[in-house]
Amino acid sequence: MARVVVVGLDGFNPDLVWQWKEGLPNISRIMGEGIYGTVESTVPPITPQAWTCAQSSKNPGQFGFWDFTFRRDFSYGEPLLVNSREIKVDTLYKILARLGKKVAIVNVPVSYPPPEIPNGYAVSCFMTPNLHSTFTHPGDLRKEIEKVGGQYIIDASMDGINFRLLDKDVVLKRIYKMDEQKFSLIEYFYREKKCDYVFGVIMGTDRMPHLFYRYFDEKHVRYEAHPRFGNALKEHYEFCDRKIGELRQRLDGDTAFIIHSDHSVQRLDGRINLNEWLAREGYLRLINPPSSPTPLKECKVDWSKTIAWATGYTGQIYLNMKGREAQGVVSPSDYHATLDELREKLKTLPGQKGQPLDTETFKRVKIHSGPYSKYGPDLFIYFDQCRYNISEMLGYDSLYSYDTGKGSDDGGHGRTGFLAMAGPGIPAIGEVKNMTLLDIAPTILSLMGVPIPEDMEGQTLLMKGKEEAYSQEDEAEIRRRLQGLGYLG
Repeated sequence: MARVVVVGLDGFNPDLVWQWKEGLPNISRIMGEGIYGTVESTVPPITPQAWTCAQSSKNPGQFGFWDFTFRRDFSYGEPLLVNSREIKVDTLYKILARLGKKVAIVNVPVSYPPPEIPNGYAVSCFMTPNLHSTFTHPGDLRKEIEKVGGQYIIDASMDGINFRLLDKDVVLKRIYKMDEQKFSLIEYFYREKKCDYVFGVIMGTDRMPHLFYRYFDEKHVRYEAHPRFGNALKEHYEFCDRKIGELRQRLDGDTAFIIHSDHSVQRLDGRINLNEWLAREGYLRLINPPSSPTPLKECKVDWSKTIAWATGYTGQIYLNMKGREAQGVVSPSDYHATLDELREKLKTLPGQKGQPLDTETFKRVKIHSGPYSKYGPDLFIYFDQCRYNISEMLGYDSLYSYDTGKGSDDGGHGRTGFLAMAGPGIPAIGEVKNMTLLDIAPTILSLMGVPIPEDMEGQTLLMKGKEEAYSQEDEAEIRRRLQGLGYLG
């Protein structure tokens, strides 16, 4: 029965791991000793629900958020901000604590307010308002962790300034300091607090590509050769690899070690102003349309004549349904036909230079289920495999933009993350295909000798590994042998 340490690497991109593998010896060693591969993220691949799915093995319809905001009814008002109290499902830290395991979570997205884990510890995430807030459980844990890693660094942003708007040199130093602190806290809860399960998330692996992707990828629409920042992202991956190696050296022989991301951060090619498109196509009706980019919530919408509106990061569309929304106009009998019409039109939308985009759409009712699914977006869109994101704002003079009110951004979220794991109970299978975030929680429970709840939607990766025990060459040889024995036709 193993202890388990999990290092979450937010936005860690499997494509960059393959590209820079020679400079990542510790991650490569884990890959060679156990199981690794790409992991399918949630739809959409956004941080809050992705990490929650990984911890619960439940799809977002079971807990009810698809982004940093959500709705719990069918109102048109400003959506609610996600927080830990809205996680309506069992997570690993709840399950393991109930069974008497000693648990610690560090910087896990959607952990503010800090969950009260019996006989355990919680240090909140970047959604903590400020250092005056109670961001640890127990409350006096704050003094203890400050002795380990200094004053707690909530995020790369500082003094109310979004990290995208900070001086690059300033934010670069802050990211390294922030990530160093989180690695130290993960080790502290494992070694000093003797926790059975420690889960900590490193956020710099998300913040760095949002800031520095343009400086190394020559295909980036804003590529800029830079003498110092050209290797900034690669050097940060190498830094994380070193810290992973140091941490793993300090684990005892009865501890399994897992690293994984929730999604990737990849090159951002542009943004489609989706509400602007809906307005131009007659799906969204405005009273006095704005003359400059304005958030949807600040626009006057004529809901009695509106068919659909958009929110989200990659693209999420809600229909204005009769009998559901207060001023709904779409008949329930036209629900699928309206979505199909939108899907076909959206798939023909070109990129900013007129080029075709590889666009994929998902109906919520086909991919999400559960008591809160009904409140979610009706349609999800991946424009060009998420290399085009959207802007919710209205008042542009074009259907295309790049920057938003949040500032310049080099990267967008991709649909897959990375996973590697090794240690007791983990077979040296190598690459495993078709992994999803939903598989992570049952895998951890299996490693810890805990029964997997029947309502978990994923499957332990240890079983998936067994299913793929033969390589293609081995399988061909076994088939030939069995044919020679007359067992196969």
